[in-house]
Amino acid sequence: MRKDAAENVIKIVRCLKQAEGGWLWIREISRRCNLHHKTVSRLIDKHLAMFVETQTMEPFNVHMIRLKPGTDLNGVFRFLAVKEKIENKSERKVPKI
Repeated sequence: MRKDAAENVIKIVRCLKQAEGGWLWIREISRRCNLHHKTVSRLIDKHLAMFVETQTMEPFNVHMIRLKPGTDLNGVFRFLAVKEKIENKSERKVPKI
């Protein structure tokens, strides 16, 4: 994960934590974090899927997101660090052709 992507993930997690269990939609998260809405959506899908709950509001097809209850910020950051180390090791084992 690039450094700027990691910083953006941290911004998103802090924003969701500040919502205190309330539901936010992607565009509201992007406004609060000063990020593009597609960036927020991509980072949530790629890195935070196991830490968030998603609910779809049917008539408008809006995806509401919140952190799962009991999610610890330090736990999220530790998971991302371990995931990064595993990805780096797997990249080194692939032979270069």
